[in-house]
Amino acid sequence: MNVTWRILIIEDDQPLALGLRINLESEGYEVMHALSAEEGLRILDNSSVDLVILDLMLPGIDGIEALQRIRQSDVKLPVLVLTARSGIDDKVEGLRSGADDYLTKPFHLEEFLLRVKRMLDRYQWYKSEEVLVIGDRKVDFNTLEITGPSGVNHRITPHEANLIQYLASHQSRIVTRSELLKNVWGLDPDLETRTVDTFVSRIRKYLEDDPGNPRHIVSIRGKGYRFVP
Repeated sequence: MNVTWRILIIEDDQPLALGLRINLESEGYEVMHALSAEEGLRILDNSSVDLVILDLMLPGIDGIEALQRIRQSDVKLPVLVLTARSGIDDKVEGLRSGADDYLTKPFHLEEFLLRVKRMLDRYQWYKSEEVLVIGDRKVDFNTLEITGPSGVNHRITPHEANLIQYLASHQSRIVTRSELLKNVWGLDPDLETRTVDTFVSRIRKYLEDDPGNPRHIVSIRGKGYRFVP
């Protein structure tokens, strides 16, 4: 693990934040803590941070607004949302606002640490694999833009980038919807949700000449998707 990773916790529950900080530091991470979104945003303006752990229910500016402000200034910074809200609608709202992953309180420490590691591994992948060529389009993971043959750019969200990256890195086989829910969104793979299909439909509009007859992200009836570069 890269011991230089810097993590910012934005959490007003001080005992919880202290516990997370102690365990993250024991894993070799450098950790900062803010009690409010306002304080956290100031830290982000003045410090280099590799991952944010963000509580949604904060005094003053709430977590969703803080997340939107983070995304306005940095579209790639990994953000792990923590919340007491367990409904699927709340999870989807957080993901749509730009969260990379989502944990519902209370959660197991081992799962928390694994998710942090996975997000940082993915962030490192963005840095090392800056451009992915798909047909006549280029996905730039540095700017999170897709450039087509006409030079028209589409800005993608971190989650759309995660989906493209996951499909591309498993192009030798069929990837199921349940697998994508678990590994891209961090959601229960048994949930009945249109999240995967909605995101796939969206990125097809960016990557395919004819989204209704896709060549690169192909549906396999009853199974999932296969990526064809």
